[in-house]
Amino acid sequence: MNSPGRDNGDHSFGSFGEPDGDGIDSGFPEVVVPDDISALDAEVRAYRREVARAQARARRRHALTAPVRALARFGRWLGRMCRYVLPW
Repeated sequence: MNSPGRDNGDHSFGSFGEPDGDGIDSGFPEVVVPDDISALDAEVRAYRREVARAQARARRRHALTAPVRALARFGRWLGRMCRYVLPW
């Protein structure tokens, strides 16, 4: 069965909310719920891993760019202070 947003080669269109072809479309997406919720366990773990990796990347990016952001903030402050000191 395909996960939303993933194409594993198996096109089970009903799980994506598209009409079955029987001509009846109630306007609501069709949702396939497995009988055993543990069938989704691997997908949930993979999703949580992806989220944790994205958060770790964001924390690293924030930490690594902190000196650049501080320098830019200091440059803006210095520019504002020069407006009062320099006579042009």
